Amino acid sequence: MHVLRLSLATTEYDEQVLADRYFMISHIHNVVVKHAKKLLRQLDYNREYQASKDEYTALFKEKKAAESSHSRFPKEKSNRMKELSGVMYSIRQEIGFCKAGLESYIKICGRKYKKHISSQQVQKEADRVWDGVEKVLFGNGEELHFKKYRDFDTICGKSATNGIKFDKESFSIEWNGLHIRCRLPRKHKDVEAGMPYIMESIDHKVSYCEIKRRMFPNGWHYYLNVYLEGDAPRKLKTVGDADNRTGLDLGTSTAATVSDNMATLEELAPKCYEFNRKIRNVSRHMDRSKRASNPNKYKPDGTIDRTNKDKWVLSKTYLKSRDKLKSLYRQKSEYINQSHRQYINRLITDSINFITENMNFSALQKRSKKKAERSDKVSVVAKKDGTEQSIRKFKRKKRYGSSMNNRSPSRFLVLLEQKVKLYGGALYKVDTWNFRASQYDHTTDTNTKINISDRFKSIDGHEVQRDLYSGFLLKNSNGNLNHPNREKCIYEFDSFIKLHDELISNMKADGKSMKACFGF
Repeated sequence: MHVLRLSLATTEYDEQVLADRYFMISHIHNVVVKHAKKLLRQLDYNREYQASKDEYTALFKEKKAAESSHSRFPKEKSNRMKELSGVMYSIRQEIGFCKAGLESYIKICGRKYKKHISSQQVQKEADRVWDGVEKVLFGNGEELHFKKYRDFDTICGKSATNGIKFDKESFSIEWNGLHIRCRLPRKHKDVEAGMPYIMESIDHKVSYCEIKRRMFPNGWHYYLNVYLEGDAPRKLKTVGDADNRTGLDLGTSTAATVSDNMATLEELAPKCYEFNRKIRNVSRHMDRSKRASNPNKYKPDGTIDRTNKDKWVLSKTYLKSRDKLKSLYRQKSEYINQSHRQYINRLITDSINFITENMNFSALQKRSKKKAERSDKVSVVAKKDGTEQSIRKFKRKKRYGSSMNNRSPSRFLVLLEQKVKLYGGALYKVDTWNFRASQYDHTTDTNTKINISDRFKSIDGHEVQRDLYSGFLLKNSNGNLNHPNREKCIYEFDSFIKLHDELISNMKADGKSMKACFGF
């Protein structure tokens, strides 16, 4: 399945109707959330459910410990886990806490808006709430949250014959009495690039449609996402050889690739900080405006007074800045996606088979669980009265959350996997702990742990950039993808050094540097 996005040529009347329908969807969503939170509280007070849950959790931990130690988990305990799971399932079914139960509950509320919102769209919103419930019940979710009207950007569908219907002949949609045509490319270069792709896409069968809105400086812009069966049309005329493998070492801010013909070392989304500066300035302006309009909502020390229940007063300037901030976040997100896609297109012109490490980026962005410690370094700070004081600051507990937000390495992997599969390739992932690409030395056949700040390592008398060397090892992995193929590494090392030295010299000549990640 693939998605075709078309801009909607909305009139002022259309935009008003769409805004009303987004409000209806937000109301339906929050009604389901309120009901789901009520059912979660019922489970919290159900003694039988909580006892079964505690026993199941203890057995689950035992099973995980047995798997990590490669020991056998008793069959009796495994059967007991199944019994407990069945008990909890039956309790949830009794109170109607299931996907079908939420869909049935919201039917009554959906009838109120049946002239505007179809029954399947109401069901889809209940399904979205159930996805959050599953995270709370079975995953790492902590609590269900209500959503504000401005946070709703998508009205989903479930089929092509209910709700939003797309007409391929007229390039328009019909949705419960609302008719809107789609904008097609007008400029000559856009027509040449876009129309063949659009016409080839709509030859596929339409699965369902959804309306998506994005904030721009002049307000909401509305788009139609058409979900079509089959693979997306191919835009690139030539791609790399299927026999040529590329090793990809993906970090939190950079990506290094090595193949038979090419080596690259790139900063992911290099211009993202330009958007961060604008976002920071607008956020400060919004904070000043909010404080000026609501002096009674703040304490003398500048913190919010939680005991004050007065309504927040938001000025027109604040509301305009809020829209501008949302628009900046959209621009940043689209820039990151565009930057990733351009880099991926360059890579697959050389190869369509990639090997990378199986990274858990969500774990890297979390704060450290260690207790806060003070630094050994003494810092001198100036006090308000002009005197100076020597202190030892706390060590930072942050990890890579900021880099993840700015670079989106996980998104890069998702886009890369989609693209290589479209062109008949594959993205293989090796076990990070067993492979140890950052520690292995193929000349000595040993693993040596080095500091993360050391960006170069000495291999066979050559100073090699560690990310590029990791990409080289991944490229030359064995058939089981659990260890580098040492013989192949020795055979291809000289050609890698030529690509490596040429790349580093060209980057230095072009002024490309990133000391913390590249090492120069």
